[in-house]
Amino acid sequence: MKSRKIWKTVLIVLGCALGAWAFGALLLPVLLPFFIGLAVSLLAEKPVRLLQTRGHVPRPLASGLCVLLLFGILFGGLFFLCRLLCSEAADLARQLPQLAENLTPLFERLKSRLLTLAGRLPDGLGTGLRAGVEEFFKTGAGFGTKLYETLFSWASGVIGRLPDAVLFAVTAILSSFMLSGELPAIRSWLRRAVRPAWLEKLQTLGGHVRATLGGWLRAQLKLMGITFLILNAGLLLLRVRYPVLAALVITVVDALPVFGTGTVLIPWALAELLLGSVPRGAALVILYLCTLTVRSITEPKLVAAQAGLPPIASLMAMYLGARAFGVAGMVLFPLLLLLAAQMLRTKKEGSM
Repeated sequence: MKSRKIWKTVLIVLGCALGAWAFGALLLPVLLPFFIGLAVSLLAEKPVRLLQTRGHVPRPLASGLCVLLLFGILFGGLFFLCRLLCSEAADLARQLPQLAENLTPLFERLKSRLLTLAGRLPDGLGTGLRAGVEEFFKTGAGFGTKLYETLFSWASGVIGRLPDAVLFAVTAILSSFMLSGELPAIRSWLRRAVRPAWLEKLQTLGGHVRATLGGWLRAQLKLMGITFLILNAGLLLLRVRYPVLAALVITVVDALPVFGTGTVLIPWALAELLLGSVPRGAALVILYLCTLTVRSITEPKLVAAQAGLPPIASLMAMYLGARAFGVAGMVLFPLLLLLAAQMLRTKKEGSM
């Protein structure tokens, strides 16, 4: 009897994993704009009801106004941010050829200092470090030109995908207006078409998804905002040429699973120290320690919903997600695991 329960649990887990893979690989890329539209319509539902009940505004007009206000706030914030980033990115693009040329003497200075350091070490360590440095700079020759070509190729790819991005955005916006206006009718249809027991399970599942995904998303956005502000302030004090762009790139890297601000700041600081710019290198290390300390203090409070999830389970979910879907899977699979754990806890509490 016990073995049958174990096999049943294993089959359920395998079925859920297969369903998650099929959903993420086949359905999600096609239905994503409609999911975004549904999320926006649900987000606008409370203001829409308020306008309907207190302002006696018709449902279509209230939905249109609230969704339009949400997109206005979103696109307004993105416009000002993109304006800052585009000005810095345009200046950086103009400077790229010169920067690529300047990288060669910079690498020569770095190579010279590393070889000098290798000469001061004992024979075994010094010889190994010297060989590693020679090999690294041999394979890294022409790095500036390669970087310029890579960025140019990436920009060309982005421009080539622009029509698909426009179609995606227009579909998401239109579906937001349509779903917000028809949300009561959709709910009424679901009540008639779905059995009450299944409808109750769907509502419970929807509540778990909103609590898990919404809590995680709010926590991550707050952490990213705090990290971005600290990095931007620190880079401005250091007189970095493109502080907003650099702070945004480091914040995005920090938001990725496994990575952190140290992925960018520590190598940057080491390069500055090796090139003789000790104050700037030390300041970058201090900036990294500040972001690490603030994140260590704020993350447990903001991501309180993840408490009780074993670290080994999170690591396994991240690994399986990375193997299945890459970086997106590293985010999606831990969320699914967190959702399953929350549902299991709720079921146990209900049965007690």
